[in-house]
Amino acid sequence: MISSADLADRLCGPVSDGSVWLDETGGVDRRALHDEVGRLTRLLAGHGAGAGDCVALQLEPCATLAALLPAIWRLGARVMLLDHRLTEAETARLTGLWRPAFVVRAGTRPASFTARCDVVVERLDDPAEVPAPVCLVQFTSGSTGQAKVVARSAASLDAELDRYAAIEDMPTPADRLLLLCSPVHTWGLVGGVLYGLAHQVPLVFPVAQHGGAIARTAQRLGATAIFGVPTHFELMGALAEPPPLAGLRIATSAGMTTDQRVADRFRDATGCRLGQVYGLTEAGVVTADLAGRYEPPSVGRPAPGVDVRVTDGELYIRLGSSPYLVADGVARFADGWLRTFDRAELDPETGAVRVLGRADSVVAVGGVKIDLMEIEQALREHPGVAGAVVTFGEVIEAHVAAVRGLTDAELMRWCRERLSPLKTPKRYFLREKLPETPNGKVVRGREQLLSAFGEQA
Repeated sequence: MISSADLADRLCGPVSDGSVWLDETGGVDRRALHDEVGRLTRLLAGHGAGAGDCVALQLEPCATLAALLPAIWRLGARVMLLDHRLTEAETARLTGLWRPAFVVRAGTRPASFTARCDVVVERLDDPAEVPAPVCLVQFTSGSTGQAKVVARSAASLDAELDRYAAIEDMPTPADRLLLLCSPVHTWGLVGGVLYGLAHQVPLVFPVAQHGGAIARTAQRLGATAIFGVPTHFELMGALAEPPPLAGLRIATSAGMTTDQRVADRFRDATGCRLGQVYGLTEAGVVTADLAGRYEPPSVGRPAPGVDVRVTDGELYIRLGSSPYLVADGVARFADGWLRTFDRAELDPETGAVRVLGRADSVVAVGGVKIDLMEIEQALREHPGVAGAVVTFGEVIEAHVAAVRGLTDAELMRWCRERLSPLKTPKRYFLREKLPETPNGKVVRGREQLLSAFGEQA
């Protein structure tokens, strides 16, 4: 079985002048990558990090963050990834779920992704013991409640890198992949940074995360593929004068289903259809439609080697073992199958998966089953609504990202014209932007949404 050190060697590859990462300030080649991995391996070993230790990383995206992964794995240690945007309280909650032996943070702020930075290494008392096969510890987004602690082995990551390579339209060494999503979350980490390293695909990074900077980077550095989340493509589609991106052949979103209006505006701005990838922290990539060949709510066919089924209208994924170090108290894994809690259909002709919403979005009101996703769709059709999440407490509640001037009364009239009285929300919470998790997913937990609005659950 492949070890973490084997995986590190695969990622680093042979020393060469081939480009690894590029942005408008410069680039990193394989030779520089090897130098940085060597520097960090020696630094961590000097602090006492070694086989079996769990090392948490909490740095801004940069060359040093990416190089720390193979450096840690070469020592036989395990990586824990923490988003740098987490507050101290959020970080404490996560590390309280699974305590690492070391925490590595930036000593200096990197100027861009291609920059390296100095790091500060802190040793912690009473770390949790990580099971032997684990090389990567991640946390789920927590968009619906408590985050879960997920463990991945070197073998599972290695297999996923090959799985990505077998997906139709996946970038090759001839491409330049503009990576917009966070490299500490599964889509950006495995589908972006690790895939690029393992398969010699140069990655391009913007120097800022607004639409103009993203589009400028894509044009100037010749991006032929873009991976991001819906927010990125919404920003690009909203540009008044988008630059021509003649070489762009694929653009793919993940993290959550992209609104059709966002996809249409992006295609109008760039001439490129927007594809979709569906995956989970627990399982990695599950389905992929990189080039947008299917119509929503399809998320494409299962990736090679992925076995899925739909039972009682819900999607299940076959896994060899439970992915959890710490679960959230909900039964999710049994008899080799992971329950996603996503409602889905399988197209009998193409095998593509259509994701129809969350299974826990169906509630009983007055003895009648109501799908809260239907109400969200009705709200999103209002021209003044940029996003909506509908929850249920004692009554149906609508949390809405609304343009200035939109009122509760107007939204209630809108819903009454389109929905039955039982489905019409009774409470409305209007704000400029809905709260999101650090990886860009809209928060869907009722208590979290009400807390963000200053209300009591």
